[in-house]
Amino acid sequence: MVSYPLVFAFIGFFVLVSILVTYYTQKSTQSAADFYVGGRKIPWIQTGIAMVGSYLSAASFLGVAGDIGVKGVDRIWLAIGFFGGYMAVLMLIAGPLRNVGSYTVADAIYRRFPDKSVKLVVMITTVIVSLFYLVPQMVAAGKLFELIMGWNFLVVTVATGILICIYIVFGGMKATLYNQVIQALFLWVAMVVIVVIGIFMYYDGSITRIFEVAEGIVPPSIACKSPEAVAAAAGKSYPDAVAAVRSTLPDAPSAMTIGLQTPNILAQVSTVLALLFGTAGLPHILIMFYTVPSAKAAKKSVMLCIFALGIFYLCSLFLGFVCMYLVYPDLMQWMGSGETGLAVNMAVLKVSHTIGGQWLMAIAAAGSVAAVLSTSAGLMITVASTVSHDFYKVYINRDATEKQELAIAKVTTVLMSVIAILLAVLLKQQNVAWLVTLAFGISASAIFPVMLSNLWWKRFTRQAAIAGMVTGLVVSVFFIVLLLSGIETFLGLSTVGGPGIFGITVSFLVVLVVTACTRDRGPDVEGFFALAHKEEEH
Repeated sequence: MVSYPLVFAFIGFFVLVSILVTYYTQKSTQSAADFYVGGRKIPWIQTGIAMVGSYLSAASFLGVAGDIGVKGVDRIWLAIGFFGGYMAVLMLIAGPLRNVGSYTVADAIYRRFPDKSVKLVVMITTVIVSLFYLVPQMVAAGKLFELIMGWNFLVVTVATGILICIYIVFGGMKATLYNQVIQALFLWVAMVVIVVIGIFMYYDGSITRIFEVAEGIVPPSIACKSPEAVAAAAGKSYPDAVAAVRSTLPDAPSAMTIGLQTPNILAQVSTVLALLFGTAGLPHILIMFYTVPSAKAAKKSVMLCIFALGIFYLCSLFLGFVCMYLVYPDLMQWMGSGETGLAVNMAVLKVSHTIGGQWLMAIAAAGSVAAVLSTSAGLMITVASTVSHDFYKVYINRDATEKQELAIAKVTTVLMSVIAILLAVLLKQQNVAWLVTLAFGISASAIFPVMLSNLWWKRFTRQAAIAGMVTGLVVSVFFIVLLLSGIETFLGLSTVGGPGIFGITVSFLVVLVVTACTRDRGPDVEGFFALAHKEEEH
């Protein structure tokens, strides 16, 4: 199915580029500001592109289109949710956060409420969110090459961890960011090329034709429940397999039938809310605003990112239906065997091979690696920064020099990599896209309500900040534990859609109640707001 030399060539290219970028940037990574935020001198264009690379994880590249390809139109909410989240970031977070923050997410809250317990809570939340986001990247890397090339899962995840450690430890944020720029460009172009070629080759260049064809297809997730349909599709080409299944199930719904995959509206709303507001709480996205020179530059970066993501996720939506049609026999075989994860994660790679042969397949595989590397690097440096700056510097050694602080950050990077590898092995069978969605649920519950209140509500208090974060974290993690344990309802509430609606609601309620009962609004709330919104006042 895949050309080993081509895959080796593309992966070798990324490894070589990563090492060269790291070597080049390490000379200018001397201070804490250089390591954590690239010296605050990164041009907004580079930061905007790097945001794309940091945000487009393996779940975005493989999972969104694959999920639509397996389940149909109901799953477009993943693409809409992933994209829509950046609108909240642009309108509510980007400018004020850049004005009041310094190195980590905790700094923005600590600046208003100089209480070290604030930093501890944000640090714990950041580590948990980042782990939930990082582990799926490692799982995706291991499973990708285990499936298409037969490589050992553990070897691939260890190699991935080592590579990321190298360019964080030696190059810091600059190496991370510039590697993300290169990887984002490759990933974005790969997605657009696959979709454009596919539309012109198989749909006569008509986007509407994609949906017309989908109207006649029985979604694999529905058709696989019928042994007769699975048998009818076996051994046939994609148009014959589609026709055979439709003939077997003439009254079955189509891929464009709304509501098939969302029998539980509460679960769907919970997932969408997590995606929409989770982005505004993702630590590895928020700290990138500190890398640019000003709040105005931060907003420009976000606008560029939104434009690029809009095109990417629109292509993902189209590609999902293209996958369903062109890879239908394989999807039916995988789904019929109960291998849903394999069907979702391999659909894009398989359709790339169908559309463009070995070259496009190799490019898609390399694009997946680019997604893993860029996202994982952003997550690891975020954790390294918060552990060294918000925990070590505050709780263990207040007099730590920059050299000592950076040493702790580098040690943390290595430890984080080891932990992520171990968890990836334990969670190897979990759905990659779903694990990422859970990370969004935690950030939407624990960070977003507090960050929004901190930047926009003068009456907001220190006690409410701590209580809101702790409550959002506990509620979201509790629902995730229930979900991963196979418990689909709790007190009559569905856990299937993740913790989003429950964590967000409870966190906001706690923020409102505690704020009403307390008075500590910070030592200089007026000064804080003047700084946070200084650009809007001119």
